[in-house]
Parts: sequence; C-alpha cells; structure tokens
Amino acid sequence: MFGCRAAWQRCVPLARQSLSRAHLDRNVVPRRLMSSVPGGSGQNIFYVVLCGGAFAGALAYACKTVSADQARFVERVSEINARPKSDWKPKAWPPKGGENGNE
Repeated sequence: MFGCRAAWQRCVPLARQSLSRAHLDRNVVPRRLMSSVPGGSGQNIFYVVLCGGAFAGALAYACKTVSADQARFVERVSEINARPKSDWKPKAWPPKGGENGNE
C-alpha cells in the first residue's frame, strides 16, 4: 500500500505538467505549409539549366542518329531489293509420310 502511494505521489506532478503543456499548444496558430514553383525563387536554377542542357543534348543526339540511320536504311533496302528472287512454293498439306510422321 505504501509503495503504491509513493509511486502515485511521484507520478501525479509529472502527469499534471504534461497535461498543462498540452493545453498551451491549442492557442497556437497552425503552420501553413506552402511550396513554390521549382526555380521560381532562384534556388533551383542550377537544376533547371542542367536538365535543359541534358534535354537539348538528347534531342540533338536523336536527330543525328535518325538522319544517319535513314541513309543506312535506304541503302540496306535497295541491297535487299537487288538480290535475285526465287519463287516460293508452299509445301503440300497435309504432309505425305508414314504413320510415324517421318517423311
């Protein structure tokens, strides 16, 4: 009994302090969380320049590759068309063979 009373006397003041502190936070104006546009305040200009340069480089590489591949494609198609063509004849269906399926 004495141990419970001693524990109660120690814990009650701590509980009262924590409850009184919780009531103080109710009168505070809530914080407004705002965000800005990337690069709008000048802080992210480095990232804007970096991404813009990477995009321009990728676009230049894509244009160069497509134009070079177009000439190569035309050359390969003309080479394929220049090959002699043999007449294709389909195989007879159903295949004529033994009962084992061997021809």
